Amino acid sequence: MQPTSSRPKRPSAWKRYGPLVAILVAIAVVAVIVIAVNGGDDDSKANGNGNADTNATTEELIRSGPMTTEKAKLLNEEVDFGKRCDEDTGRYAIPTTYSSLCVEPFKGDNGGATAPGVSGDAIKIVAYVGDPAKNPLQAATVRSAGADVDVATAKETIAGYAELYSTYYETYGRQIDLQFYDGTGAPDDEVTARADAKAIADMEPFAVLGGPGQTNAFSEEIAAEGILCLGDCALAKPQRFTEDHAPYLWSTGPIPEQASELTAEMVGDILAGQKAEFAGSADLRTQTRRFGAVHYNTPAGDQTEAFQALADALAERGAKLVADQEFFLDLARQQEIARTTIAKMKDAGVTTIIFYGDPLMPAALTKEATAQDYFPEWVIGPNFLVDIALFGRTYDQQQWKHAFGIALSPARTNQDANEAYNLYKWFHGEPPPNNTYGVLIPGITNVMGGINLAGPKLTPQTFRDAMFRSPVTGGTPLSATVSRGHHGIWPGTDWGGSDDAALIWWNPDAEGEDEVGRVGKGLYQYVDNGQRYVFGKMPTTDPGFFDPKNSITIFETMPPQYAPPNYPSPAE
Repeated sequence: MQPTSSRPKRPSAWKRYGPLVAILVAIAVVAVIVIAVNGGDDDSKANGNGNADTNATTEELIRSGPMTTEKAKLLNEEVDFGKRCDEDTGRYAIPTTYSSLCVEPFKGDNGGATAPGVSGDAIKIVAYVGDPAKNPLQAATVRSAGADVDVATAKETIAGYAELYSTYYETYGRQIDLQFYDGTGAPDDEVTARADAKAIADMEPFAVLGGPGQTNAFSEEIAAEGILCLGDCALAKPQRFTEDHAPYLWSTGPIPEQASELTAEMVGDILAGQKAEFAGSADLRTQTRRFGAVHYNTPAGDQTEAFQALADALAERGAKLVADQEFFLDLARQQEIARTTIAKMKDAGVTTIIFYGDPLMPAALTKEATAQDYFPEWVIGPNFLVDIALFGRTYDQQQWKHAFGIALSPARTNQDANEAYNLYKWFHGEPPPNNTYGVLIPGITNVMGGINLAGPKLTPQTFRDAMFRSPVTGGTPLSATVSRGHHGIWPGTDWGGSDDAALIWWNPDAEGEDEVGRVGKGLYQYVDNGQRYVFGKMPTTDPGFFDPKNSITIFETMPPQYAPPNYPSPAE
């Protein structure tokens, strides 16, 4: 089924678009796409009663849901899943690792209006799109790095993916009514965030894609209205905030505490108690590592609790911090903040700085470290797109050649091997209009997958069960492991999305394309050819940091063992 809204007119002149990850105008800490869902009764608000029982096992959820390929196997039933389904994989016949499980084609009564924004004929989804003019300094910075900040092409890209999923996934007799809302404020403006949330609530959608990501205000208001929210509105929310709003928040990336646990395991098991052998200064290389942390926060302290989880996890693994310095994302004061931060790290005798934050701040930090003749190790911890070459090339290379750590983003491929790029081109016959498609696709992917597995009675609770019954997916160098609920990867209920990380180091001499196709010097190298590690499975000794023989920069072609199935293009 097609979205009922018309798509914006496509520009006639095409640029060369880059692969998987670029960047949104609203920069923040960890790339997450969040779905906030209504709790309690169908018309209840987010007042703490929405966190219904989440103890059902995955098998119980599969049995209680719509007829899927997994349910048919459990019940040993023969079911015709139709031409849209690849019954060999049990997933829809679209060329992506994250294709949803097939559902038996729906016939009959879908229950009509089962939740706000859901009628018998349509499911209303509103996509929030930020205005670059509201934060021109950030917009100019990311534009100069090569990212497309054009609002019209961002809208068109989201609509294009929505059309694809609507064609293949089961929506139970309902069309996707995709509408757009233009944000009125900067990503950190709490007043306009609340006003925008209320204005969107007046549109009465079932779900919202996006939102201002540098304040909790938008997500709090949207959740209070019982509306699903996917995108920056719930960016990098800590565990307790996520649980307090359960089942409202769903992250495509790990929640901050999960990323912190992955970082602490790597630092504690591989680095703690050893000499700082990767530092740039000879005097630091002879010293046992002394760890400091530079970490993002907001004026409201939204990341305080999440950072404390990192500090505690490090201490438990013998990597206690001797200094830490928080910062706000204030580009006008960036160099001033960097000057104070580097002086603090240097005075504390830090050999190894753990960075927790956005992709813009390291440029100022590394420039200042060189100015102060201070060359420590740089450990990439919980981060948002610090782990891509697009931004790595903007950092002081004398410093960043001593950088290594975790990559939440998958390993690199050439554009013609990139799943998100090829998925759009496969369906539409032309490239995605906006080169930030890798950031734009997860929200629509998540909401459409949840709708598909929720069944005809679409409510926030059935949506939650859909997300939990979805099987563990991915786990290759080119596709992160993704699961939610109770799959044994994390203790308790997993409200995050991706579960693993690769290990990387920066090679300033490696040459090739960055994420938006610009050829130049400087690329991340992926240790052990991009192997990804879930919590508890990190190497316990140096896996080969700064060893090119055991690392890869780019998969020039898609290795057959990692490739999604290939299907005839509907555009041909």
